[in-house]
Amino acid sequence: MRGDFGTFDFTEMTDDEIYDLVVQHLGEYPELDLGWIDVAVRNGHVTLSGRVASDAEVQIAEKAVLDVLGLEQDSFTNDLVVDELHRGEAAEAADDAVTEEMEADEQLGSVGSSQSDTAEHLVEDLDALTYGSRDAGTAIQEGASYEPPDRPVPGGYGSREAH
Repeated sequence: MRGDFGTFDFTEMTDDEIYDLVVQHLGEYPELDLGWIDVAVRNGHVTLSGRVASDAEVQIAEKAVLDVLGLEQDSFTNDLVVDELHRGEAAEAADDAVTEEMEADEQLGSVGSSQSDTAEHLVEDLDALTYGSRDAGTAIQEGASYEPPDRPVPGGYGSREAH
């Protein structure tokens, strides 16, 4: 049940409901390996224990429970331990590892460098729009502004006229 500001009202929930909610919500963070995190709920008090790969993962788990779900600080204990041996456990297959990394980037809000073919026309070349092109043909073809060279170029300006 949701509270006033979109957080949950834990006072009316059973321990099993709180457990299910916390586990479900932590599962939405691909950088957290729930196989290594234990969630315990007793009398409405949530305790996270287990091993994570970095301090950042400890903070992500804590923020997810306190800030996103809205659990009060006095109803939460974070006993997660950073285990350096747990680091770098990416999938052995390269394509699986890349997929996991992309999923994590999407969750963290990172922008991928590749875009679909249908969105290519939306990408703006801000340098070309701001400064223009020194190539007249490119400027005409792409509709960008033309910036003539500021000094003589070795082959002239490319004119075919005899001077």
